[in-house]
Amino acid sequence: MTFFERLTELIPGAQDWYHADGALWMIVSYDDMVDGVMEATWRVDFDGTELVAGRSPAHLNWDDGVRGRDTGMSLQPPTGLVAGVDTVEQAVGIAAEWFNTVSRGRASL
Repeated sequence: MTFFERLTELIPGAQDWYHADGALWMIVSYDDMVDGVMEATWRVDFDGTELVAGRSPAHLNWDDGVRGRDTGMSLQPPTGLVAGVDTVEQAVGIAAEWFNTVSRGRASL
């Protein structure tokens, strides 16, 4: 099972976006809706060895295809994340916990 397939079991409604800029990488995004209004688009970039996550500065409009570090989004906790990972399962666990933390549990509903 792939990173995205496993993550969507834990984070229903997550979307996947694939990119290559000399290396393959992806974005998993989650549109955080509160009372019918988009509060934020949260994104996790994953290249197989590292997760880079934060609040998308443009709801993945101009920043889709731009690596997280290059968007200007905060990578500092509590809304940002940078984590090296050794396995896909570890990456899934860290990403799912992060999505649930920043969305105050809405991502796993």
